[in-house]
Amino acid sequence: MNTFTFIIGTTDDFESTDALIDHFELDGSSISKNCSSFEYTVPDGAYSKDMVTMIGRGMAFSEGWSMDGSVSFVVEGVV
Repeated sequence: MNTFTFIIGTTDDFESTDALIDHFELDGSSISKNCSSFEYTVPDGAYSKDMVTMIGRGMAFSEGWSMDGSVSFVVEGVV
């Protein structure tokens, strides 16, 4: 199994994906800004980059997030 983390934040708090990445690298949490992270696993060899992204988006959208007004990215591993 491979573990991935999907991270999403509002464009009100993050002007770019780079700003969102910096926030999680420096602070490591979503406490001070409007952002969330979703961790999930995918079977070895049974995925593509697009599939991994769609799984993360599905988890975020199920919690009320949308593509409008947000920036996001996926990383392999736990953040």
